[in-house]
Amino acid sequence: MASNPRVLLDRETRRESILQAAATAFAHQGFASTSMDDVAAEAGITRLILYRHFDSKEALYIAVLTRVRDRFTEEFIEGAEGRRALSAIRALLVVARENPDAVVLLWRHAAREPQFAPYAEAFRERTVEFARALLAPTSLSGGPSEMWAAETLVSFVFDALLHWLEDGSPARDDEFLTLIGASLPALVSVWAAAGN
Repeated sequence: MASNPRVLLDRETRRESILQAAATAFAHQGFASTSMDDVAAEAGITRLILYRHFDSKEALYIAVLTRVRDRFTEEFIEGAEGRRALSAIRALLVVARENPDAVVLLWRHAAREPQFAPYAEAFRERTVEFARALLAPTSLSGGPSEMWAAETLVSFVFDALLHWLEDGSPARDDEFLTLIGASLPALVSVWAAAGN
């Protein structure tokens, strides 16, 4: 009977592997129901190796949230064409394809966990501020509807993205970007017209 050869990973590669596995375990079972043993099993490592990288379940969860937030920032800066919405959405999609469970944790689950809600809220606030900047050239800017519009656009994009990840094929991601690219200006135009 052949056994699987042991694969040695450098520290950074192992850490990334653990973060992927932790995102999956936490997204499927929730923070409270997920043990470090569950994460180790998901990562295909021993609990001892897991604890060499993260000293607690809380530290691991925070590392997952921080990593996905940082990846969004990296990808956006790398691909940004000015401050265009489609550049930001493309960055979100790239990162979401890399680790969809981490995006679900950051956007949906962390906000419901009191000890992690500040991470989710800070990310949402930064994203809403970006959306407000994009609304600056419209008649919604500075008006009472500006914050509502920015919040609604951000919610729309993230919910659409998460549904696309569940149902859309990566081969059709350009279609997603086209649909979102057509939807956002249409929404803003309708809201601006209704406000006049």
